[in-house]
Amino acid sequence: MRSIGVLLACCFVLTSAAQKTIDTIATKAGGYDIPIRIKLPKNTNGKSPVYFFVHGGGWNGGTATNVPPARLPSDANYLANQLGVIYVGLAYRCKGNNATFADAIEDLEASVQWFFDNADTYNADLTRIGFGGSSAGSTLAAMMAQKYKSCKLFVGAEGMYNLVEHSEERSTFPSQKARGLYGLVTEKESKKASAFYNLRKNPPNTLLLNGKNDGLCHYTQTEKFAEQIKKKGGNVKVVLYDKINHTCLNASYPEVLKNSVLEIANLFIEAFQLENKNRRQIEVLLDKRLQGMYPKENINENDVLGAWEFKNFIITLNENGQGSLLNSKNNSTKRFIYTLEKDSITFEVNGKTKQFYMRKNNSVIYEYNFADERFKYRRLNYKKVS
Repeated sequence: MRSIGVLLACCFVLTSAAQKTIDTIATKAGGYDIPIRIKLPKNTNGKSPVYFFVHGGGWNGGTATNVPPARLPSDANYLANQLGVIYVGLAYRCKGNNATFADAIEDLEASVQWFFDNADTYNADLTRIGFGGSSAGSTLAAMMAQKYKSCKLFVGAEGMYNLVEHSEERSTFPSQKARGLYGLVTEKESKKASAFYNLRKNPPNTLLLNGKNDGLCHYTQTEKFAEQIKKKGGNVKVVLYDKINHTCLNASYPEVLKNSVLEIANLFIEAFQLENKNRRQIEVLLDKRLQGMYPKENINENDVLGAWEFKNFIITLNENGQGSLLNSKNNSTKRFIYTLEKDSITFEVNGKTKQFYMRKNNSVIYEYNFADERFKYRRLNYKKVS
């Protein structure tokens, strides 16, 4: 299996000079193929450091035949080429595969070893590696970062680092049901899966990102983990965002994404000892690509006319302030009158006032979910469909 994966990867690299993202199979576990995704930087001189990323998703997903796919974080689109870093997305068995947290760690270790064995194929510098994760992936990645002496850095985005001291009133993830399904029932199992209790001496340089309104992984998990890292002799930076829920690397929040990517860039430059790297170039690239995602300051009627869809709901905005809301789940339609303010759209339906904003690219209108106190700053994106 390992030789097949190398052959496939080599074919990707050699058959097309433009091909820089490689999908292949790293290993096999429990009857499942464990995929891996590799993003190679362009035009690099010498060997490149490696950043292993573990995806989130609440350890959900997986079927009788497949594990969830390997994924890369959004910062890969900005930093791989600009900084010359190899991004490696790691996959692992999840609850849908009848797996446990220990199984996931086993899969991650096997995939990392596969990459180590084939480092020359990708011109990788194994003396400079790092780990990162998002949400449930941060919990796994934080553990992985402690296992390798060559790990120089760790990036945790809205993660859970102490599964023993965990209150569901503050952090709904992981629920007791999730714990039962993923082999985290006992204190011993939870402690073994918590980076808080398994930090190595002088932990890798760490960046922790969290929203202060995160209802899944409360930001106090981040704060207490940072304190523990310092006690072990590590360097750590905590970045907390006001009025942000469970997302620090999402283009729906362009100002937060930009800041987070720049913080990651700073960590890479320092911890990987990258020379002659221009932070300003990264900032310019971010501004260019995120420009259309910022709020539109002046909205006119021609901008909003048409149908906008989010999950089971379709909002249709017609001329002269006439609109309708279709719930396709129960096939019900509500009529309303909307008004345009300078930078927002307001209407009332089902006795509730809804206020929408528009992105500069005119392809999305969005509202804030204030109904749920835990996630009241979540943005609900309605995409233009006609």
